[in-house]
Amino acid sequence: MLPRAAPASRLQRRTTAGALVVLGVILAASLPDPAARPSPLPSADVRLRIDPNVASRDELMLLPRIGPVLADAIIDYRNRCAHPPAFRRPEDLDHVYRIGPRTVERLRPHLSFASVVPTEVAVGHSAAGAGGTSR
Repeated sequence: MLPRAAPASRLQRRTTAGALVVLGVILAASLPDPAARPSPLPSADVRLRIDPNVASRDELMLLPRIGPVLADAIIDYRNRCAHPPAFRRPEDLDHVYRIGPRTVERLRPHLSFASVVPTEVAVGHSAAGAGGTSR
């Protein structure tokens, strides 16, 4: 059987407590600044719209209610889609695991689908050349 250690003196307890406080301050200072992460887009001020077909993980995380897990799920779905673009309208995000109709409605004002090419342009027709000649 091991002998019992002598109880710590008052000075030892204070020194240990002081060291723990210093360690806590050092650890807190080494953590990333919460302000460094971009804040989500404000609902009332929609100037920037994000295209979920081409957005990076960090750009998707600017959307309200989209954190790292949902951003990864959107990218995973987009990469697995057989017929790109994966998202042609906001409702297509409902196919992503953990995104439902309520989330789609919250995201709607912040979404853009600029990477979606209209069918007429995709097959080689232009608006000017469809009806006649242009001068």
